[in-house]
Amino acid sequence: MLIDTACSLAFYCQRCGRIQLQDVPLFSGQKHFVMECGNCGHTMGEITWKPRKGLLLKTVCGACKGENQQQFTWRQLRRLRFEKLYCEHDNFELGYMGQWQDIAEFLDFNDAEYDSLHPNDGDRFLERQQTLLEALNRLHDLASSGELECPCGNSEISAAVRGEEIILECQACGSYCILPAHNAENLQNLRPGMAAAFDWKPRSFLDVRGK
Repeated sequence: MLIDTACSLAFYCQRCGRIQLQDVPLFSGQKHFVMECGNCGHTMGEITWKPRKGLLLKTVCGACKGENQQQFTWRQLRRLRFEKLYCEHDNFELGYMGQWQDIAEFLDFNDAEYDSLHPNDGDRFLERQQTLLEALNRLHDLASSGELECPCGNSEISAAVRGEEIILECQACGSYCILPAHNAENLQNLRPGMAAAFDWKPRSFLDVRGK
């Protein structure tokens, strides 16, 4: 069987918020090509094939506007199944790389999860979806790395979504932390090393605001 696809890429468009999933061809005859959003035509990334080196991926972060360059060898491409792509400057999630089926299944799961939380989200659905899912992904990464911890020392934290906020609750002492997830500026506060600055409050604080 002839394999004519190196991998697949999925990027969030920084202009319209839609996600674009497409294959990266091996035998197109092109050494350099641009990934464009199928909805608005915005450039999401550039790919260059390097002889005997593999694939060079260039992207621009929508949060910090920083330029990123990532190199993948032929061996890495052959073994790649699913990988999240982050901005090297602020760790903002840019998209996904790997096999088409693995990426599609991940995106379908995220869509279903968000739909169950916000069935009628109006015109800002795509923008809010991207920001909220990115915030949840960052909190998951913080928890996985051991950074997400209540001031009481407990690391068993639950997360719930309310509108454009994420509410963290300590399972030991009941303290709450309310994190806004409106825009890219809010996501800056969810980078590695930032969890220590989260503003945890006793249960009574949330009771005053109303659940």
